[in-house]
Amino acid sequence: MKKMIWMLLMVMAVGIAGAAGSVHAEGKFDHIITAADVEKLTGLSGVKQVPREPLNKFRNGDLNFVTKDDQPILMIQFRPAYVFDAMKADTGYFKAAVAGIGESAFSSPAFDPQFSINLLKGSTAAVVTTHVDPKDKTKIVLKMDQLVAIAKLVASRM
Repeated sequence: MKKMIWMLLMVMAVGIAGAAGSVHAEGKFDHIITAADVEKLTGLSGVKQVPREPLNKFRNGDLNFVTKDDQPILMIQFRPAYVFDAMKADTGYFKAAVAGIGESAFSSPAFDPQFSINLLKGSTAAVVTTHVDPKDKTKIVLKMDQLVAIAKLVASRM
């Protein structure tokens, strides 16, 4: 239960930090990744990009993707570099460094299951997040290797 509360607090903190430190005008990062890219990297079909819904914890990213059945699978948030530094310094959030993505990257949260890859490129950070499986809170919708592949593509286009 404590882990779930901590996870919810971290997601809220990233959202609040993002609201306080927006790095772009609406749509600036829309070219970074498409539904077709997500399909190719995950093997899923029928993936759709949906608009941001700030009060919806599953669709509050700058870029949001869902299955053909409207189940959330991927959310990407773009933030100033200082947010990346703060998250990386948080021992409850930082799990492990991930090589080969942007200038620096790490997985999070610090407990299982990890569901995010956080990356830095230039003055912009990105948080690439999948969702915890609603039927089994010990599993995530996308696998970490899929998230890493998505994060690499995101970093390459930033």
